[in-house]
Amino acid sequence: MDSYFLNDRPLSEADAATAWFDYAEHNGIDLPRAISLWEDASTPGGEASRRTVAQAGIRVEVDRNRSR
Repeated sequence: MDSYFLNDRPLSEADAATAWFDYAEHNGIDLPRAISLWEDASTPGGEASRRTVAQAGIRVEVDRNRSR
């Protein structure tokens, strides 16, 4: 299971997503791009997307042991 943190406080995936989409809306990231970044951030190869999401204060820790 992936883990989500907002300013280093753990939170649910749903709450993290809400925070991300609110940030994206207020920072000129269009919805399709925001969705793409969010989905990619939860993949093992999504390091660049995790860095972008981190600009909103959100850290996504990917469970690299799960099957995709």
